Amino acid sequence: MNRSILITGATGKFGKILTRHFLSTGDRVIAVGRSAEALEKLFLANRLKRKNLKCLELDLMKPNIGGQLIQKLADLNISPDCLVHNARNLEFLRLDSRGLSPRTHFLNELELGVVIPYELTMALALQKKSRVRSVVHIGSIYGSVAPHPGLYKDPGKDSPIQYGVAKAALVHLTKELAVRLASKGIRVNCAAFGGLQGRVDRPFMRRYAALCPSGRMLREKEIPGPIDMLLSEAASGVTGHVLMVDGGWTAW
Repeated sequence: MNRSILITGATGKFGKILTRHFLSTGDRVIAVGRSAEALEKLFLANRLKRKNLKCLELDLMKPNIGGQLIQKLADLNISPDCLVHNARNLEFLRLDSRGLSPRTHFLNELELGVVIPYELTMALALQKKSRVRSVVHIGSIYGSVAPHPGLYKDPGKDSPIQYGVAKAALVHLTKELAVRLASKGIRVNCAAFGGLQGRVDRPFMRRYAALCPSGRMLREKEIPGPIDMLLSEAASGVTGHVLMVDGGWTAW
């Protein structure tokens, strides 16, 4: 489709799926990650499409990350027209011995999950020759609902509170940016996903299935389509929207 799509958290599970998908559709992908080794593996895994893949090593938690990103893009003479904010750090979801979220982890989760998407979007959107036209935040069902107590053996520990709070804030960031950037012709949306197969054991999958209208968790092949649609011109009238991709989890 010949879009230029910047994906943060490109070396994570969602990031790898999205990178592979967009390369297969003929788009250019700018893969952002904090590990040079993980980026190298991503590059090798997509070597047949390597001419359309650029990997940028960036620690998004560093100061002035927006300026750093713009400089790296300028060095490569790349100007993205689509942004997918997907970065995560599982360390920020760790709890203390009491099952509580340490303040530093809570703040770090909010910074990486909400503040950084805001900073990067605004840094790129406010450039004089910005090409950004569509932004998608990767959200979660837990941005809209609290964890179901019947799903987890220990909800407090198995579903850290800072994750859901950050995803809820991301929902509002989506709406704020959609309004604030509309005059620049930039659409901002959020794709909020339910549970994905491959990360949990079979007992968890059975509990999840019993609580979800579709009777199962999401499959990997179901991840890229909603994001692709939101980024595309086919969705040119959609902005400020949170698309629930959850098999009906939030419908009841």
